[in-house]
Amino acid sequence: MPTDPPIERVSTPIGLGHAAATAPARLFFGGSFDPPHLAHAQLPARIAAMLGNTTQVIYVPAGRSPFKSAHPLADHHRIAMLELALQNQCGWEIWEQELRDAPMNPNQPSYWADTWAIIDRLNMPGLNRFLIGADQALSMHRWHRYTEFWQDALVMLRANSDSAELLIDELTKLNIWSAQDIAHWRRCIGVVPMIDVSSSAIRAALRDPARRANPIDGLAPQVQAYILEHDLYQ
Repeated sequence: MPTDPPIERVSTPIGLGHAAATAPARLFFGGSFDPPHLAHAQLPARIAAMLGNTTQVIYVPAGRSPFKSAHPLADHHRIAMLELALQNQCGWEIWEQELRDAPMNPNQPSYWADTWAIIDRLNMPGLNRFLIGADQALSMHRWHRYTEFWQDALVMLRANSDSAELLIDELTKLNIWSAQDIAHWRRCIGVVPMIDVSSSAIRAALRDPARRANPIDGLAPQVQAYILEHDLYQ
């Protein structure tokens, strides 16, 4: 009889809102959102449509990424900015599970394996998938306990970046994945429009006094107004 995946961190599971918990499909999108930008706000809905128009997008702000040494901005600021960035979108929810668990697990990474195991424990009807980029697909074999969840990933590939076939070729060259695995990866790629923006570039612009008060590409005006109001990223 199969056993539930383990949850290694100390955790108190948080249920989703009614709309998300009862949706036919959910697409979870994790990240630091430090700060959230237009690609974060707009592109997940494109991939969600692959699962059906009633798919709910669930944003999962990271507690502490195992792949980043620096701590992100304070949780309450990231949540406030994400809410502002998403205010013109529909069918989304912010799930604070990793943020709530972080104080109970000081100095410990927020492994996605645990987060995904918590989602499994919630026993929600319908389909659960999570969204990653091409770079995360190529590093998936280095994720903690990746064999438990990798098949639930959907890969977001930007339209004018490298082709889907090149990504498949790079995955094959890793000599990690079987032919059956590669066939699965191929079915899980979704192409979205290119939005050339990154949180690191936005943070660099915000640290420049000459650029800080002017509109910054990829940053929603309401999010930038919040940043200026609270003197963030200086």
